[in-house]
Amino acid sequence: MTTARRATPTDAEAITRLRSELILSQPLDAAWLSLCRDQLARRLQPGGDARAYVVDAPEGGLVTCALALVSPVLPAPRYPQGLSARIQAVATQPGYRRRGYAKAALTALLNDLEQEDITLFELHASEESRPLYEGLGFVSDPALMRRTALPRQSHGQHRCGAATDDWDTILCLADTFSCLDTENGLAPEEQWTLQVLKLAEEVGEAAQAVIGARGTNPRKGWMRSWVSLNFVVRFWHEIGVSRLVG
Repeated sequence: MTTARRATPTDAEAITRLRSELILSQPLDAAWLSLCRDQLARRLQPGGDARAYVVDAPEGGLVTCALALVSPVLPAPRYPQGLSARIQAVATQPGYRRRGYAKAALTALLNDLEQEDITLFELHASEESRPLYEGLGFVSDPALMRRTALPRQSHGQHRCGAATDDWDTILCLADTFSCLDTENGLAPEEQWTLQVLKLAEEVGEAAQAVIGARGTNPRKGWMRSWVSLNFVVRFWHEIGVSRLVG
């Protein structure tokens, strides 16, 4: 029988890497891994809002994690304590799957949360993981909606930090699209295709504006002045990637 143990702050690095490698469609770079590790370590301490259970491989090393974040909500009859838990990450290393590790870790996590009188649980499920969650009592909610807003930019920085070249911007945009696609339950292969198409769409819009400003479209002719195009380009630069995911 598989035994899951409660995670401690020292497990933060391994949990962060499992999330990066197995859940996010774009693995985190070293800076983001460090940031997530340090924050999770603090939040796993007594009094923090993170709860996690993990499974260690017989030969050593963490191979499964189930992580939840607890947050306050207004009380209601079904959650009188005014607390909810979002299942943030459930992952198992590929070589250790089909052994019941994820179910053991998630079951222990849910039991622990219920001991705290938390009765409202939420998560986003992929098609592959849906049977696991349904077996533990989760049901689909067609009313669930989500909106992701990017932080305001300042001093030429975007949400991923200071951009050093075009590839930094592209990678940050792809990461943004990945979050939205993951929430929609899309497989990684679909996400990669959609990210390329979304980036191409934005390039096409910029190209259309330039062609219109130069009047080289025989069907549409002159669509805007070069001065107005310069204003638009500057406007796009000011609002950065928030324009691209609008």
